[in-house]
Amino acid sequence: MKILNSVLSSMRFGTFLLLTCQLLLILSGCDEYERWTNDPPEINTFTVPEEVSYGESFKLKVGVFDPENDTLTYTWEVSAGTLTESEGAEVEWTAPEPSDSEIAPDQTVTIHVSVRDQGEETVSKSASIIVFSKSYRVAEALSGGYELVRTQVNGESTGDFGAMRLTTTTFTREFQRNNEFFFGSYKLIEPFDERSGTIYWFFHESSEPVVSTYTWDGELLVIYSSATSTGHVYQKRK
Repeated sequence: MKILNSVLSSMRFGTFLLLTCQLLLILSGCDEYERWTNDPPEINTFTVPEEVSYGESFKLKVGVFDPENDTLTYTWEVSAGTLTESEGAEVEWTAPEPSDSEIAPDQTVTIHVSVRDQGEETVSKSASIIVFSKSYRVAEALSGGYELVRTQVNGESTGDFGAMRLTTTTFTREFQRNNEFFFGSYKLIEPFDERSGTIYWFFHESSEPVVSTYTWDGELLVIYSSATSTGHVYQKRK
């Protein structure tokens, strides 16, 4: 009796193995089997800049390893700016232009890429990029209220007094000198930074700028016009 039971058990086990092998053979030609045995791709590198200026173009790249060496499908998405194409391991992205000329604070743009293999496995990655305007950043550093502490014309000191206020929201210059008030806008001209540069001043909607240079040490702002040999020294209010 024990011998019979052993034989029957062996037959059942053999039948199970046979059916399992047949099932695997059938599934081996099916998408279900590929998905069942497929490992997802892995993102090894994701190359995006930390920050770019408005309107600047940059190559976005993703490096992916797939265990089965499948053909991969790439899909890119951005919250702002323009992609030359939305597929591929490397695409070119152009940052958005500022909405109002160069007057624009920093903007955060999200970059997202998803990669799918032939087994329908998907992996994704996202990153944030700061889009900035150099003019705005420098103007932000210079912005504030100032007191006129010295004026020189042709090297001679004058008795001028007054105040000035620079803003970033409107890029305007409002200043008072000897009880006269002046209003206008300004534009920073390359090359420039927070310490020195050239400024074009526009007054009363005039299209012709008054050109001057500036130096700035965080406390004193010196503005000099070579056309009139006039220099103004302003001290920033605390």
